[in-house]
Amino acid sequence: MLTVDRLPVAIATIAKHLPPFPKVVLQLLEMLRDEDASMDALTRLARNDPVITSGILATANRLRRINAQPDLHDPFVAASLIGIAQVQRIVVTAAMNKFMADDKGATFLFNHSHAVAIVAQELAQLCGVSTEKAYVAGILHDVGQLCFHIMDAERFQEAYRQSMVDGRLIEREAAIFGVDHTLIGAALAAHWQLPEDFILSIRDHHEDAVVTSRLQAVINVAESVARALDIPSSPKNRVTRINSPAVEELGLDWNSPAMHDCFGRCRARFQYMVQ
Repeated sequence: MLTVDRLPVAIATIAKHLPPFPKVVLQLLEMLRDEDASMDALTRLARNDPVITSGILATANRLRRINAQPDLHDPFVAASLIGIAQVQRIVVTAAMNKFMADDKGATFLFNHSHAVAIVAQELAQLCGVSTEKAYVAGILHDVGQLCFHIMDAERFQEAYRQSMVDGRLIEREAAIFGVDHTLIGAALAAHWQLPEDFILSIRDHHEDAVVTSRLQAVINVAESVARALDIPSSPKNRVTRINSPAVEELGLDWNSPAMHDCFGRCRARFQYMVQ
């Protein structure tokens, strides 16, 4: 059984059995830290992956077809049309999809992670947090669950199934493995040398009254909002708490027209994603 003290050593072994974390995401995270990162540099990165390139072209060409314009075939021109933020979303989504592809329990996990990423990005836009960082952190927030699939998939799936009744997944994970997915996910993020605010967002996304950064506050609230909106639909989607200090930190007003519009955009974007 794992302990918090042993996690940094244990995670090095666990990580060897996980699918290789896409280098493209690590490179993207480096670019997110560089305010001068250019569209040209990002497009050159995207060109290394045919799935990502196809996603950029498809997104741009959907826009062009609305205006009865011919399709583009140059990724740089397509990326320039849709903008750097959209390219970043395509890159990290495609890369994480590959990362989770071989895991039996990955379908709901990926869809939930994508839902949280969408909600986080919409919330970030309302409260002045980097929308690009919010999206990436949302995609990564539950990455610790993949470790449990590697360690003992059968026991984890049973714990997950039982948690659909009472929502006590965190407690069951700790009872089985010694730590829950937030702690092991943060250890994995640290092993990958991800930025500190991403590590905190992963570690504290289920905390009830903790704010360790504004990015963490966004991810924490986004987790609750995604479940409240039932995206993706699941019996496990219930909201039994909201992190009030995080809501206050972000200055969110649940009754404002902007927040109602935010909820609508979240639902629409997720439905478009799963079509």
